[in-house]
Amino acid sequence: MRKGKPIQVKYETLVVVWLALLMSQLLFFVLVWFIKPGIFAYETPPPFFGTMPLVILVFAASAIAFLLLSFVLSRQHMQRAVRDQDASCVQTGLLLGCALSEIPSMLGLVLAFAFDYPYFYLWIVLGALGMLLHFPRKGNLDAATYKLM
Repeated sequence: MRKGKPIQVKYETLVVVWLALLMSQLLFFVLVWFIKPGIFAYETPPPFFGTMPLVILVFAASAIAFLLLSFVLSRQHMQRAVRDQDASCVQTGLLLGCALSEIPSMLGLVLAFAFDYPYFYLWIVLGALGMLLHFPRKGNLDAATYKLM
């Protein structure tokens, strides 16, 4: 058996790291709630693109591009982990995927704070969805260490 932590402990560590990163998405929303409460006070919903359609489209395209990139790079790290039998690549892939999934949420924060855009929360939801889809799988660790057992 390989030296170091057993697979179960490594998996539990990945889940705790993933959960902490997921909670940051909730904190982004809470941050806006307390710093800019007026952004939620619309009696009639404003148009989706508001007065700046180009900015909204660029931010939306960027958010989707980063989300897709998170899955591509995470998948590459998982494949490398299996090929090289290196379980640390699984953690790197998870962290990279979650970090890139967090970028849409940060773009939502920019929209909220810099542009007073009332639909900023859609970007945070997109980031949280990306995080949820990056939930760590124990099978990835198993595949990355099957030759070492």
